[in-house]
Amino acid sequence: MLGAVGRIFLIILAAGVLVRKGVLTDEHVKSLSKVTVNILLPCMLFAEISMNFHPTEMKYWWVMPLSSATMIFLGLFLVFLFYLRSFHQKSFLFPLASMQNAVYLVLPIGRFMYPEEFDQYAIYNFLFLIGFMPLVWSLGKVLITGSSFKTVKSREFITPPLVAAVFTLAMVFSGLRNYVPALIMDSVDLVGEATIPVSNIVLGATLGGISFKILPKLSDVIKLTTVKFLLIPMVVIAVLHVVGLKEQNPLMANMLVIESAAAPATALVLQVRAYGGDRQTVGSLMLISYAICLLAIPFWIGVWQFF
Repeated sequence: MLGAVGRIFLIILAAGVLVRKGVLTDEHVKSLSKVTVNILLPCMLFAEISMNFHPTEMKYWWVMPLSSATMIFLGLFLVFLFYLRSFHQKSFLFPLASMQNAVYLVLPIGRFMYPEEFDQYAIYNFLFLIGFMPLVWSLGKVLITGSSFKTVKSREFITPPLVAAVFTLAMVFSGLRNYVPALIMDSVDLVGEATIPVSNIVLGATLGGISFKILPKLSDVIKLTTVKFLLIPMVVIAVLHVVGLKEQNPLMANMLVIESAAAPATALVLQVRAYGGDRQTVGSLMLISYAICLLAIPFWIGVWQFF
């Protein structure tokens, strides 16, 4: 597991160096982000769900979107307890402890860790996104930017990956996917395969552009990392053990454990850059979280294997 995460971090480190050297500019990163969100990820969602998601063979497929939403609200509740007296001043930090990276980091880990089962792993990941994306791009955006709920417009809740996931699920349940020509499916799948490498470049470039001169408060680091990398994984593992998911579906259980210990969502940094917010504090806390994540994911997946 450590080796798999390490390979991904090498890509992230290389992208960060390219940003520091000026090879990758801010405009390049923004363009790659838009291509990933608007084209690559939707294509990957469409291809993977269309080709590999079979509801009749997955009795409990709804567990993933439900688990995603539950995990986020669990994190928000726990971090709220730490900031009862300073909720209004610190609420912009809440997504960093509750909204985990559900694509850029977790998906590549699955490719490295479970190459023979990756198609199924990817399906679980994308089903997880169904509960994840609406919350991150609505509630998460409002919190991380310090905005008011009154200023949020309904159209801001809709993103290309979300549309792709819902549209493809509708095709699957209606049976229309059986009428999609193989040539079109293969072409979309080919484009979608670029999602993982490009998304890691975006992630590394985003973190690489953060200044190291201003560090966040130690109290904030302790509170957020305690919730994100200690309390949430403990609760998730305990629940999975009680319901017996390890015996029923070990791959799904492993994926949920990995998600529980993953670093904060890259989308949070992109939201701060696009809509405003404390970019330096958010970015520096993200960097610290990703450094901890390098050990946290292998540690908790190891604990889970012996639980």
